[in-house]
Amino acid sequence: MRHILRGYTLWAGGVDYGYETEELECALPDEHYVEHTYGGAVMTAQVPMIKIGLLEPKIKLASHNPTLAGMLLRPAGVVDTFTFRGALVDEMDGATKPSVLIYEGRLAQPDAETWAREDKAGLGYTIKGLRYFRWEIGGETLHEIGLMPAKLVVGGIDRLADINAALGR
Repeated sequence: MRHILRGYTLWAGGVDYGYETEELECALPDEHYVEHTYGGAVMTAQVPMIKIGLLEPKIKLASHNPTLAGMLLRPAGVVDTFTFRGALVDEMDGATKPSVLIYEGRLAQPDAETWAREDKAGLGYTIKGLRYFRWEIGGETLHEIGLMPAKLVVGGIDRLADINAALGR
């Protein structure tokens, strides 16, 4: 059963930027592995850790939007919420479900396209310094990750609940 992406938009600061967003490169969580060679072992083992690598989603716009450009180089500690919303259509029954990715971080690494007369001049950004991430499909949370306090929810199970309880969080 396939779910086909029929449309998407970007929300930032309460504004819908879907009309000028050309591409969204979603950053999704992946396990972090540590390589270890046990005494006398003939091969190296990869041990999965409860750790997520850097999440750095990318945005490509068809314009130089001054509101988004104004989010660059803000004071330390200031973050923004970026919401990527997609419409997924089930190939089997035609039902449409929202796919929502929420990132809290800072707009950084502006990447200007080459300027040409009578042509659009787009601008790309990377969202860096993520503090929070959540991915939902059809209203169900698949992943939720928070930096402080540490939070790691996978498939509805809080994998850090026992550790946070032991730490008094």
